[in-house]
Amino acid sequence: MVEILATLALIGIVFVGVMSIFPQMSLFNEKTYTKLDTMNLARQEISEMKALTFTGTPVEIRQKLVADPLMAYSSNPLLNETGPGGEIIHYFKKTKGTYEYELRFNETPKFTGEAALGKLYQVHLTVKTGQTFNSETFAYIEVN
Repeated sequence: MVEILATLALIGIVFVGVMSIFPQMSLFNEKTYTKLDTMNLARQEISEMKALTFTGTPVEIRQKLVADPLMAYSSNPLLNETGPGGEIIHYFKKTKGTYEYELRFNETPKFTGEAALGKLYQVHLTVKTGQTFNSETFAYIEVN
């Protein structure tokens, strides 16, 4: 009888230990789903941005990011940053569903190409839910 009680106690301890793993696994799965979802949203946003045709100056790029109905970003010059080389990094923001997109556009081209390649401007896109950081991606906008 004592052996059976000891066995049941050990099984109970093991069972409680195993059961505590399930809520953590559920939380981990939820975070992974959110991360993958926002990574795909960021890629889609960058893809839509690259589908626009940019032919001119950084001013034209900034105007298209705000005026184009597909992009529809809002700009707040007070939030602009200065990069390590003194270049201006423009800050844009928009909300789509429950997600908040923050876009930083570096006004100075990172690369100036030869032949068919124009100038490449770096953008940094961050996707958040409220104040919670979910995902980010970097890309380049080509201007011919």
